Amino acid sequence: MVEQVRPAERTSNTGPWLALPLLLLGYLWVFWPSLARMESIWRHSETYMHAYLILPISLWLVWRQREQWLGLAPKTTLLPAIAAFPFAILWLLAYAIDVNFVSQFAAIFFLQLLLWAVLGHRLMRILWFPVAFLVFLVPFGEAANPILQNITADMVVYLLRLVDFPIFREGLYIYTPSAVFEVAVACSGLNFLLTSLVLSCLYSYLHYRHWYKAIAFIALTLALSIIANGIRAFLLVVIGEKSNLAYGFGADHYYYGWLVFFIVIMLAFWLGAKFADDEVPAVSASHLAKSSKASKIAWVALLLLSLTMLAVGASSRSMQQTEVPEQPAQLLAVDQSIAERSSWGIQFYDGLTRDHWLSEDGVELFVASYAHRQQRGDMITWHNTLYRIDQWSITTQQDYGSRLDGYRVLQLSSPGGQRRSMLYWYQLGEYRTSNRIVMKLLQLQALLRGQNDPAYVVALSLSGHYSMDESQQRLLQAKEQQLTGLLP
Repeated sequence: MVEQVRPAERTSNTGPWLALPLLLLGYLWVFWPSLARMESIWRHSETYMHAYLILPISLWLVWRQREQWLGLAPKTTLLPAIAAFPFAILWLLAYAIDVNFVSQFAAIFFLQLLLWAVLGHRLMRILWFPVAFLVFLVPFGEAANPILQNITADMVVYLLRLVDFPIFREGLYIYTPSAVFEVAVACSGLNFLLTSLVLSCLYSYLHYRHWYKAIAFIALTLALSIIANGIRAFLLVVIGEKSNLAYGFGADHYYYGWLVFFIVIMLAFWLGAKFADDEVPAVSASHLAKSSKASKIAWVALLLLSLTMLAVGASSRSMQQTEVPEQPAQLLAVDQSIAERSSWGIQFYDGLTRDHWLSEDGVELFVASYAHRQQRGDMITWHNTLYRIDQWSITTQQDYGSRLDGYRVLQLSSPGGQRRSMLYWYQLGEYRTSNRIVMKLLQLQALLRGQNDPAYVVALSLSGHYSMDESQQRLLQAKEQQLTGLLP
């Protein structure tokens, strides 16, 4: 039973309670662009729709523990307020160059540290998980898709060969006697993996007191999720093959997937319940009351948080943005109707200029330019793609040159047996790189130096069956003939 605290302690430090709503309003004013972008991703991606439940679950967990914290006055502390400052700066820099992944994490980490600073150590010992749980608001994990796709393909091939099913695999394509199946991005199982991670963390918090049990349960659930996704893909291939694709690839595609996921999660919870600990005892108020009394340092922390948000918010709203035309301009007076006939599918939206043409020797060239910070669009973003991801799969890739003066060559294949080679890089001034992170850092450096020269994405592609050396040679030759004098 929770010990009651004295009325004097309950009301002795109401300042932080009064300051918290004002600080949260300031937080929304500063970080709203990142929060709105996160919500947009939840709304448009099935992978992250579970994020709508994160905040309600956190609030429910706080209310569930109300007997432990209602009698406690917050004791604001300075250390988390100091730790929040670099995350505010990180958010500002990432926001300046539209690196959403970094800016969104920085925004959530700042919120968590803000709550810690205002509520203090005593309350955070009680509410640490509801606050930490907010990290799942951030859409993350897409970088794991290629790894998960290959794991899924490996499992499908292994299971099919285990039952003597005649198949042939090329990259992410699996050929059977009557059909070709692709382990696409949607088949990677990332949505299952992230949902499993969220549920297993919540389950561990509610049922385990020992950290090693929690870690073991989370690891088990994630492993079962990956295995379940491989089994799901295997079953879909078998069903599709046996039914001549009449079943397994319509609306029932999702029903089968979530049915397998539900069974796996129930299995994990059943196993986890066998090792659950007794209910965690409530932390008494008398034990927590041993913390030091509030002092002027608390107000220093509140002032530091307020000034940080004011400065960052004012800086973010003073950043200049380049206006972009409704349709990017064309630098070259050549026939650019190739985009309508090509199977390449390269697509870069918005931007300042965009040219796509075909050389006399059959090489397609694409050049687009972007400002470092635009009112609409960005060069490196999720919906700008170097090829049609629903048609082409990478079979081979190779980087050439250095990190700041290099390019990448890809060899692509399609389910119909078509082949395409591609060479590309991003360019800013004298620097050329195929690394998206390096390019973003170069843009940030240019912004900080006040440089306004645009950045470019340059790509060349050749259709046909060529070796890596042959395709590289032909593409480089076209580069020298077509791009000399066009780029800085």
